Amino acid sequence: PSSIRELRVWQEAVGTAGEIAKLSRKTRPESRALVDLLIRCSAEVALAIARGHVKEGAVAQRDGFRLARDAIASLETGLAIARHAELFPLPACADLGVRAGHTARLISGYITYLDRLVEADAEAARMTPV
Repeated sequence: PSSIRELRVWQEAVGTAGEIAKLSRKTRPESRALVDLLIRCSAEVALAIARGHVKEGAVAQRDGFRLARDAIASLETGLAIARHAELFPLPACADLGVRAGHTARLISGYITYLDRLVEADAEAARMTPV
């Protein structure tokens, strides 16, 4: 996709971040630190995807998506903590967990695709006579 808005993984990440921000309005003030962490992690996933998407070349794009993979792992961990702390209603926590897992799988798919591009480029460079 030429536009970031067309990228399904970005749409999922933005939707998840938006849902977390909405749910955070209804939390207790003493839970603010965890809520802030979840908002920051979810935003970082979407931002890393966007940064990776606009990079030139498969290696740079892959590096961006690897940062997104790291951020989604942090988000999934934060959501697990939130579930145990009963920060959000249980159905909302379950939905967020499913969405984050789906986003993680999409990110992994993009990294696999970009790994193949990098390998193909390296193979083509080895085959090109100097």
